[in-house]
Amino acid sequence: MTTTPPEPSALSSLITSSGAKSAFDALSIEILHNLQYQHNWTDLKRHQVYLNTLPTSGLFDLDGLGLQPAPRSHSPSSSSGTSTPSTASETVTLISGLPTRHAYIHPDFQNYLVRNSIEESSIPIQREFVLPLSLAESWTLGCFCAVFDQLPDRQAVFADQAPGNRGQQQGGVQEGNGNGNANVMPARYEHHDQKRVLLGMKAKEGGGGDGTIVYYIMQEGEVKPRQNG
Repeated sequence: MTTTPPEPSALSSLITSSGAKSAFDALSIEILHNLQYQHNWTDLKRHQVYLNTLPTSGLFDLDGLGLQPAPRSHSPSSSSGTSTPSTASETVTLISGLPTRHAYIHPDFQNYLVRNSIEESSIPIQREFVLPLSLAESWTLGCFCAVFDQLPDRQAVFADQAPGNRGQQQGGVQEGNGNGNANVMPARYEHHDQKRVLLGMKAKEGGGGDGTIVYYIMQEGEVKPRQNG
């Protein structure tokens, strides 16, 4: 009795048709697939980043799912199968797209929105960048910094108060600060976010792992912590 093998999944077919030449190529396509079909991201693109180059080098767009033959190098001294992007010609693949909601809102900006009853949905969503990572990789702080060097600066975001909330003094709203003095909140708030990237990390498959993909936010520089209350 012969058995018919199951049909490959849509993801497996996509990876096969893309011409992926390494596990890292396949991982970037799997992360892209997850963003599109699990998180409903739109306008997804793949970019190639050359590490250890001048920051002005920027990102190199990859046409569709076409892959360039520049896989990440493997560390010859490692016996555990880990790798690290460390050579001058090293490249990594980034994914960018538009999420359905803001991936992160700075506490100061969020405070302004809440105080002025401004919906987060009224603020345009900006393009986010995702760095696909495997738990088998070993990254250094210098490699992460090299990725941030190639990222574009984030655009300023603005929030305008509703006309009914605007005060008469300097076009702002007066609020007490607890000391009997009044603070003036600007009628239009401008905020500049630091560069950031989402780390798309995939758990191992088999041996207790289920291949789940989770995303962590990594930001450049010092970030003001959130406060309760």
